[in-house]
Amino acid sequence: MLNTIRKTASTAAWVLRVPAIPLALWRREFIDVRIILEQEGELRYYAIAGRWQRYAVRGGLILATVLLFVLLFLLAYARVQHDGKLRLQHSHREIYSALLMGTADASTPEVQEMNDDDMFNLARVIRERDLEVRSLVDIATEGLASENHGLKSRLDASGLTARTITLIQSSGAVGGFGPEPTESSRSLLSGRFADEASKNRELKEVMLALPSRVPVGGHDITSKYGMRAHPLIKQPRFHAGVDLVPHNDDRVYPTKAGKVVLARMNGGYGNTVVVRHDRGIESLYGHLDRINVAEGDEVDITTVLGLVGNTGASTGKHLHFEISVGGFPVDPLRVIHTANYVQQIKN
Repeated sequence: MLNTIRKTASTAAWVLRVPAIPLALWRREFIDVRIILEQEGELRYYAIAGRWQRYAVRGGLILATVLLFVLLFLLAYARVQHDGKLRLQHSHREIYSALLMGTADASTPEVQEMNDDDMFNLARVIRERDLEVRSLVDIATEGLASENHGLKSRLDASGLTARTITLIQSSGAVGGFGPEPTESSRSLLSGRFADEASKNRELKEVMLALPSRVPVGGHDITSKYGMRAHPLIKQPRFHAGVDLVPHNDDRVYPTKAGKVVLARMNGGYGNTVVVRHDRGIESLYGHLDRINVAEGDEVDITTVLGLVGNTGASTGKHLHFEISVGGFPVDPLRVIHTANYVQQIKN
């Protein structure tokens, strides 16, 4: 025991003396040296100045120090690379375990025995699956883009202006599925797919908000939306709705569920009912013979608002029907036609 302690102390003392050796060589004062060599019977004298000896020793010390640091750096780099390779292999084993056994532990014998070929095959399978998924996403993106083009064309054909579309969008949350997911910008479902999906959702929400049915059954259209000669004063006037004459059934139904905000005699419109729907959309039913609802009533498409009549400024029995968005009139029949298109897609 005592000998062991002595040997340990001696080794420690030697290790502590090692740094002092180069320091002593660095500080050493060298003297001029003369070397005598005999060549072919003649003596030759060579003198080495002390300063050159000092330069050589110090240069050697600097070179040795640089080489030592390079060696330490290479050792550290090799260790980092080795640790990284071990972590990568462990990660591969965990992935392999997850694919093979679901929640199985990566320390199971089957995973631990995985070799480089297994890892290569696993990487190949994952790559193939990734390409398949990306292909499906690309196909879905193109499908959404094509559908969006059709929806946009239908919406343009409805006669709705950019202003009225903005009013519909701003009158309620667009999407109906809660907040947008905060996916990473690198997500497979981000980029163009996310843009097309968002556009598709917005277009459908606008179109689904539109009224989708004519308020009477079989009918004839006697006056369309737009400029016309007023039937009474015979002067050009803007007609903000359409005039419908039913064939048999005089009952008038809401074009969409909503709340009655007006149900009374209303000047030239005669007996009038106005129903307020979602997203700033309202519908008007004028010249009714009688009114069956009251202001404040909640109505749906099965509620009878009243009967077609000839009250107010009217030249014959008919229903004057209007749709407005944010107070701006739109063509009722074109809007209903557009809404029916997206309803068919939804169903």
